[in-house]
Amino acid sequence: MMPCPWTSHAATLLNPHREIDVGIHLTLTSEWDAVKWRPLTQAASLTDELGNFLPLLTPRDGDSRRCLSEANWSLDEVSNEFRAQIVIGLSMFKNVSHISSHMIRHFKDFDPRLGDVISDLCLEFGLDDDAFGHGLPRIEGYSKFPRETGHRVESFVQQLDELGEGTYIFIDHPAVTSSELSATRHLGYEDVDDDRVTCLETLRSSAVRERIDQLGIQLISYCDL
Repeated sequence: MMPCPWTSHAATLLNPHREIDVGIHLTLTSEWDAVKWRPLTQAASLTDELGNFLPLLTPRDGDSRRCLSEANWSLDEVSNEFRAQIVIGLSMFKNVSHISSHMIRHFKDFDPRLGDVISDLCLEFGLDDDAFGHGLPRIEGYSKFPRETGHRVESFVQQLDELGEGTYIFIDHPAVTSSELSATRHLGYEDVDDDRVTCLETLRSSAVRERIDQLGIQLISYCDL
């Protein structure tokens, strides 16, 4: 997410490891209360009065925060912002293969014109458009609740057992405990740290790894795909 903090640190960690696939996660929202980010371009139609991206793309039940869909946003400003995020991402990261969309399956679902913008940019810069956004089936892995590692490991193993032949994607946000993570939250999602730390613990579980091996599941990256 190129408008966000710590991108330079991420590049420092990732660039020596060319075997790790990198994607640019195109971003038009800044959803957390205490951690905010702004466009890389002059894009007044995409921001609040403080210059930050709006919190939401579209309205959510029980969430009164501002949405981009209800703003008079400019297609040209979105296009320029996406281009800037890709250009800077390619300059910072050495193994970028694809793009994806933040807070939505694909931005074409927000507005079909954005699908055309992204398609043109991918063609121009030699990147693949997100296979998830174009119908790659997702394995949820586990329910949102409870945020408990044992439950999530059991659920993940069960879902692996139920998979048929094919290619699937698993999407989540594994993280380590930190004061920064603890401060990352918004109304209705105050336990971000519990959610993301237990995600990491689940993915590192020996039970999950053993079942993957037993079932003959091949783990691949976007680059492999």
